[in-house]
Amino acid sequence: MQAGDRINARYELTYPIGRGGMGQVWAGHDERLDRPVAVKFLRQAEVPEDERSTAVKRFRREARATARLDYPGVPAVYDLGEYDGDLYLVMQLVTGMVLADLIAEEPQLPVARSASIAAQVCEVLSVAHAASLVHRDLKPHNVMVTRAGAVKVLDFGIAALLEPADASRLTATGQTLGTPAYIAPEQARGDRLGPAADLYALGCILFEMLAGHPPYRARFALDVLRQHMQAPVPVVHEYRPDVPDDLAHLLVCLLAKEPADRPATAAQVRQLLLPFAATSTVDVSSRLPLRTSTEASRLLSSPEVAELRARIRRLAEMERFMQAIELLERVLRPVMQGADTVTPAAVGLRADLAEVTGLSGDHHGAGRILEALADDLEKAGADPAEIRRWRQEAVAHRGGAGSAAS
Repeated sequence: MQAGDRINARYELTYPIGRGGMGQVWAGHDERLDRPVAVKFLRQAEVPEDERSTAVKRFRREARATARLDYPGVPAVYDLGEYDGDLYLVMQLVTGMVLADLIAEEPQLPVARSASIAAQVCEVLSVAHAASLVHRDLKPHNVMVTRAGAVKVLDFGIAALLEPADASRLTATGQTLGTPAYIAPEQARGDRLGPAADLYALGCILFEMLAGHPPYRARFALDVLRQHMQAPVPVVHEYRPDVPDDLAHLLVCLLAKEPADRPATAAQVRQLLLPFAATSTVDVSSRLPLRTSTEASRLLSSPEVAELRARIRRLAEMERFMQAIELLERVLRPVMQGADTVTPAAVGLRADLAEVTGLSGDHHGAGRILEALADDLEKAGADPAEIRRWRQEAVAHRGGAGSAAS
């Protein structure tokens, strides 16, 4: 796969998001409905032949399982199909930062932030468990924090239906589904799983957010599994003395070896977490893995700007407004975090963003973009006539009839 590929004459691939052992995930654009999407591929040729049938069943089950979870904390499923011998799943594109990267940047997250993230994960688990689904691979790489601080739980690809008896058989020989650092003892033993396994994984994640590392560590995966099954439950106070006693006790309960000794439901855990999350705010907008301000400045001072603006116009002419907006926002985001917000190139691209936003029908949003542009120009001491022009354009957009000049 490469950027520009079109899948079944509908989904254009734009940039790669990730790659796993059996597939790839791309950001893309749905040309038919003019919206950004994520496209996950199962590359059947990369799956060992004796495991291919199982992998295909798991992939299709991911689509069905995730589609059933009609909840804001789970990316929406849009489509499932086959292209050039590979299966693909089209989902809502979630922009933000995976929790694993947040922890890597700040090894011991604030208590309130950790509790807030864990409480939001509990909301998703409550919905999933009510639908008879267990995630089975809950870990920081499968938790996304959006720019607004909302949490999304990703990849129900190995989620097991609780009811069907053959669910546990959808496992390749010799493999334990899940990730060793977050696997519940009963999962390590190969026992039948219930919602308590996800609560154990949540306990491991919460411990890592607070302590800076998972509860059990070892050089080899089998040694980690043995610790989950046999080692004493670690006390978070040994690594983080400021954790409130009640929260530390909740962690001990979540990490209990026996499922029956853990809290009964994710909803119950959420209620216990909320008092610690009351003052939490999660802002990752300044830490997303995008272009740096220096890189963005180079782009905006180069001939690439003309090519970019020409591409935006072509997209607008094809009424692919959301794709044009997404492209402009990705380029402008790091610029807006630096000191180059009112260079001629930046002003032109911000005006383009306002124009395309208005064409998409969001006149109020276009007005906000132009008001912000006028404010920045005023702070920079720009020509009053130019500032007045953009404020007038903003008013016109908010009236539903404006069109930003560029």
